[in-house]
Amino acid sequence: MKLFSTAFLTILLSISTFAKVSRVERNALVKLFESTNGKQWNVKWDLSTSVATWYGVKVENDKVISVNLQNNNLVGEIPAEILNLKNLRELHLHKNKISGAIPSNIGQLKELKVLNLSFNSLSGVIPASVCELTNLKNLELYMNVLSGVLPMEIGALKQLEIFSVFNNELGGQIPNSLYEITTLKTLLLNSNKLIGTLSTD
Repeated sequence: MKLFSTAFLTILLSISTFAKVSRVERNALVKLFESTNGKQWNVKWDLSTSVATWYGVKVENDKVISVNLQNNNLVGEIPAEILNLKNLRELHLHKNKISGAIPSNIGQLKELKVLNLSFNSLSGVIPASVCELTNLKNLELYMNVLSGVLPMEIGALKQLEIFSVFNNELGGQIPNSLYEITTLKTLLLNSNKLIGTLSTD
């Protein structure tokens, strides 16, 4: 009987541990693991353990608030399911081998303060929805193969301090709204195909 009780409590504890992070958020992380060849990461996740123990994942009040997997040999694409991490404040995937496009609805991650996808092989455009990330302070997309133009409403990011998109294939004019961001401390646009002149205002 004692053995049965111990086993029951172990199972119950295991279930309660998983329950700390919602199934939706856990599934989003598992999809990221699968989409970026998680079995070959430098530091892997043990999917049989609590999400709170996974490398680079920070949980607060049972919500995933940070995913920091920089320089961890992620190979593949960012899955659309990443948008289910509604409480995410930081997505840091610098220096991996991620390809494909930035999720077009990235603007759904309203709590994001740091979005660093630099030093990968991302292609396509910078989604216009990035301008909906009004809490964003750090936007780093440099050293990819992004093309198209800078989003026209980039000036909506009123808290932005770092905007770094150098070494891409971005073209067109620099949006006038960019000059409306008074919080900017670092602006790196070099090594692109931008045209026109900088505002003197």
